[in-house]
Amino acid sequence: MVSRVANRRGLSLTIRLTASLTVASLFVALLVAFLGVDRQNQERGAELDRAQALFAGVLADRAAPLLDRADTLRLAVLATAARDLTEGRVLLLDRSGRVCIDTALVLGDRQLPLLAHSGGFQRTIEHDDGPSARETLAAIRLGGEVIGEVRLQRALPTAVPTFSWTLFGLVLLGCMSLVAVGGMMSHHWSVRVRAATNAVIHLAAGEVGGSDQEPAPGELQELSQALAELDRGMHDGLNRVAESYVELAAHVVDGLERRGLVAEGHAERTEVYANLLAQRLQLLPEDRRDLALASRLHDLGKAWVRPSILQKQEPLDELERESLRQHPVRGAAHIEFMPSLRRAAQIVRHQGEKYDGNGGPDGLRGDRIPLGARILAIASAYDLLTVYAALDRPSSRDAALAQLAEDGGTVFDPWLLELFTAEIKRAVSAIGDKPVMISPAGVVPYKIAETPFATGDGEQDLETELEVMLDDTPPEDQA
Repeated sequence: MVSRVANRRGLSLTIRLTASLTVASLFVALLVAFLGVDRQNQERGAELDRAQALFAGVLADRAAPLLDRADTLRLAVLATAARDLTEGRVLLLDRSGRVCIDTALVLGDRQLPLLAHSGGFQRTIEHDDGPSARETLAAIRLGGEVIGEVRLQRALPTAVPTFSWTLFGLVLLGCMSLVAVGGMMSHHWSVRVRAATNAVIHLAAGEVGGSDQEPAPGELQELSQALAELDRGMHDGLNRVAESYVELAAHVVDGLERRGLVAEGHAERTEVYANLLAQRLQLLPEDRRDLALASRLHDLGKAWVRPSILQKQEPLDELERESLRQHPVRGAAHIEFMPSLRRAAQIVRHQGEKYDGNGGPDGLRGDRIPLGARILAIASAYDLLTVYAALDRPSSRDAALAQLAEDGGTVFDPWLLELFTAEIKRAVSAIGDKPVMISPAGVVPYKIAETPFATGDGEQDLETELEVMLDDTPPEDQA
C-alpha cells in the first residue's frame, strides 16, 4: 500500500486559471479602450485634413482667374463663401505675398512669404491668444505660373476623452463571459485529471483500486509524477520480461544445437565474428548490444521449421525451401513485440537480404539493408563455411574467405567483407575444435534462396506450418 499526500501549495488550478484570465481580461479591456479612442481621434483628424486639402485645391482653381484680373469683389465673395463652408478663416495672397483677402479682417495688406511654390502642405499654428489652428496652404496657378496662394485655417477639434468607457465595458463584458466559460471547463477538466492521476498512481504502485478523496490542488504536478513513476515501472517490468524472454529464446537455440539441427556453438561463434566488425566500425554500445543479441538468436526461427527439413540430405523441394527461407521472419516475429528487442529483431529479420536486392524477406538492396543485418550475414556465413561438412571436411579459413569474396557485391556488402577479411587475418583464433554442421541438401547455407524472396499472399499450405522442436515421428511410434 503506497501512501500519497497531496501537494497543497497555493491555490487550485481552476482558481489560478480564473484569476489569470480575469487579470488578462482587464488588461485587454483597458488597452482597447485607450487605443480605440486614440485611433478614432487619428482617423478623424486625417479625414478632416484630406477634406480641407481637397477644398483648398478647388478654391485655388476658382480664385486663379479672379486674382489674375484683380477682381477683388468677386474674390471677397468667393472667400466669404469658402469661410462659411469650412467654418474657418480664408486668406488669399497675390504673387508678391500681399494679403488680398482676409475673412477675419485682421491682416489687411500685410506682406507674407509665399510658401506653397513646390506644392501644397498642411501645418499646425499655435496662437498665444487663442486656440491652435490647422492651416492648409495651396498655390494659385494660372498657365503653370504661381500667381498667389490660398490659406485655409480651421480650429483644431475639441479633444475627446482619451478613454472610452463604452469600449471598456463592452470588451470587459465579453472577456468575463469567456472567463466564466473557461472556469467551468477548467473545473470539470481538473476533476477528471485528478481522478486519472489517482488511478495512474495506484496502477504504478501495483494497487487495484483508486482513491475516492476529493480533488486537491497541484493536479498537473501530481499527474506528471505519476506518469514518471508509471514510466519507470513499465520500463523496469519490460526489461525484466525481455531478459527472461531472451534467456528462454537462447535455451531454444541451445536445444536446436543439441539436437544437431544447427551447428553446435554457431550462435556464440557468430557473435564473436560479428563483434570483430563492430569493433572495427566503432559501433555505439547500444548497437553492439543489439548485434550481439541478434547473433545469439538469429537461428531462433528454425525452431518452427520441421526437423526433417533441417536434417534432410537430399535436395529440398520448393515448398521446403520456402519454409526454410521463412525462418528469419518467424524468428523476428517472436522477439519484435518487446520494445527493447525491436532493433535486434530487425537485424534477425533481414539477415537473408542480399546486397544486390535478390534476397528476402523484403528484397532490400545495398545500404537499405540494416547495417547489423549485413554484418550478421557475413559472420554467420563465415562460421558455417568453416564448420561445414562439404567433402567430409570443413573449409579452411582462407578458403572460406575466398568463397565469401566470390559473393561480394551480390550477397554480401563488399566494403564490410573487406574489413571482415582483414580482421579475421589479424585475429588470433581461440575457438578450439569446431563441430561440423550437416546442412540440408548439401548446399552452401547462404545460397539456399537463389530466387527473389516470395512474400506470398499470406496463405500458406498446412505443410509449411512449422513445428516447435518436434520430431516427425509420432510419440506412439517412437516407443
